[in-house]
Amino acid sequence: MSYDNIISSCEYLLHNFPEAENYLSYLNNRLDDSSINNFNFGYFPSGNKLNGLSSVLDINFLKSNNLLYSKDIDDYKNHSTIHFSFFENHPLILPYRDTYGNIIGIVGRTILSDKDRNELKISKYKNTDFKKRNYLFGLYEAKQEILNKNYVYIVEGQFDVIKAFEKGIRNIVALGNSNMSAYQFSLIYRYTNNLCILLDNDEAGEKGRSKIIDAYGKYENSVNIKNIYIPAGYKDIDEYLLENTADSLSELI
Repeated sequence: MSYDNIISSCEYLLHNFPEAENYLSYLNNRLDDSSINNFNFGYFPSGNKLNGLSSVLDINFLKSNNLLYSKDIDDYKNHSTIHFSFFENHPLILPYRDTYGNIIGIVGRTILSDKDRNELKISKYKNTDFKKRNYLFGLYEAKQEILNKNYVYIVEGQFDVIKAFEKGIRNIVALGNSNMSAYQFSLIYRYTNNLCILLDNDEAGEKGRSKIIDAYGKYENSVNIKNIYIPAGYKDIDEYLLENTADSLSELI
């Protein structure tokens, strides 16, 4: 499936569709314009606002690619069809690229608070169907800098990578969670054997660190792993870099 038309159309909606205003404001509060544009953020409307998307993309195309589905409702008065988007609760989207820059999937994100997400029982992210454990977010953009510096920062989330890029840190990739698969490790090892683990300051991040060190630290003759913690009070590197400089991150090493 080619996602390029979807991404470009949703980019247009993010900047021009009235219903996307809150999502663009959310991004503007966290990132600068170059980050929003370079990482191709977009807005994928929910089912009751699909008129915006249908004006730039064929609805049948979205249905055929499982990004839109319909339910027929029958009652004693009439028959109606209700449309739902794949990103119904996660309308802020961005592409996920492979090592060569090809879009292999789309990541949707909600901007609801943790409290609201827990009440609605929805995750922060929702992905189209691709094996995230076989890819690293940001590797396409970061690979040359990883080669140049001969080490890589390994973080969890997409926003961690994007905020780091914004601050001038370009040798950084995200796992997509707190676990590093053997395939992800092999992708990194093509470019460097020096790994700086910089996962979230929470229980899942701590477990992830331990698993990575246990799994790959045994190759100490060929792999160098540094386990780095951001200061207490910050959940992740995204939060840390909102208030601190790239130089201060270097000092943590």
